[in-house]
Amino acid sequence: MVDTSIIAGGWLAAGLTIFIFSFLYRDNPFFKIAEHLYLGAGMGWLFQVSVNSVWIPKIWEPVSKGELLVIIPSVMGLTLLTQFIPKLSWMSRYGFTFMMGYGSGLAIPAGLSTDFMSQIAGTIKPFSLLASLSAMDIFNALLVAGGAICVLFYFFFSVEHKGHLKKVSNVGIYFLMVYFGAAFGNTVMARFSLLYGRFDDLFTFSGSNYFYATQVVLACMVLYFLLHGFFSGKKEDAAGEEAA
Repeated sequence: MVDTSIIAGGWLAAGLTIFIFSFLYRDNPFFKIAEHLYLGAGMGWLFQVSVNSVWIPKIWEPVSKGELLVIIPSVMGLTLLTQFIPKLSWMSRYGFTFMMGYGSGLAIPAGLSTDFMSQIAGTIKPFSLLASLSAMDIFNALLVAGGAICVLFYFFFSVEHKGHLKKVSNVGIYFLMVYFGAAFGNTVMARFSLLYGRFDDLFTFSGSNYFYATQVVLACMVLYFLLHGFFSGKKEDAAGEEAA
């Protein structure tokens, strides 16, 4: 026997999932309920994470221990909220300036290390192991290195792309197309994975253990749309007769 809280959770999950999917038919109150609950729950979760993971351990506890320098970045962060007050919005510039400068100082070295140096190292490393690589591994290494060079030539704008340089840059375009296609395919697969997960949950909640939650919620929604369409049609007919 399934626990009562699990049954209630199944009904809630099935109902909200069907409410969200109902937007495929048209905008309706059920979709608005699910949308507002999602946004409210998201904001509540973000607020408690900010309090428990930022304010308490990084501001309140250090200040209570006498580390008063923490107050300076805290105040600068609070100045970001002044942008909602027109007379004090100028104060938010200091917070944004600090945030952008500090963020750039963190992001640039990390980006150079991960996206630049790691890419170069990953492209060169196979050539240091040529003696132990198979013919297919050598071909893959040459393909990756050649593709990286062609793509770099495509973004080399110091000279006009003509002659052999144009041919190399055109090859780089094909490598970029393959990359963008693979990235798009990966994104689509991830979205379909989420969709399959929701369908699997709806199938699970349609069993007798959950008292046929999916079927009941779906039937109630269909009944609502039928009654709403019927009475709306009657009101429109009555309004048309009065106008005539």
